[in-house]
Amino acid sequence: MLNFSYEEALQNFPHLLDNVATGHEVITVQGANHESVVLISKDDFDSISTGGLTAPTLAAPPPGTNNNLDGWL
Repeated sequence: MLNFSYEEALQNFPHLLDNVATGHEVITVQGANHESVVLISKDDFDSISTGGLTAPTLAAPPPGTNNNLDGWL
């Protein structure tokens, strides 16, 4: 796995960012079946998926859920 700053990722892999990440993010690029993957934070994913609106925060996650993005992307 290779870790890049946003600026490095933008310079080296502009086609991967696709206007998803912002300048404060750290981009992680890894090989997955010879395809590159860009990972973003859950907060940014929630922000993007809600059109920039802040997603409601739960006091505790619902039973049976976890705090990762497995299966979301």
